[in-house]
Amino acid sequence: MLAIAEAVEDKLLDAGAKPLRREGRSEGRWVLLDFGDVVVHVFHEEDRLYYSLERLWKDCPVIPLNLPVARPSE
Repeated sequence: MLAIAEAVEDKLLDAGAKPLRREGRSEGRWVLLDFGDVVVHVFHEEDRLYYSLERLWKDCPVIPLNLPVARPSE
């Protein structure tokens, strides 16, 4: 889970995004990365079900992202 959060953060930093806030790394159950226009939550499955963020944000519009697909290194 931490590796996923670090990879996301690295990609956002590479894209020029500025981190505003990071939380949850020390607990190791969830990580919040706040880059202003983009907020990323990375959870363990049990915590994701408990907090149910999809329910909280269900009325917000969906914005499609056309991101390149990561390919495994050969």
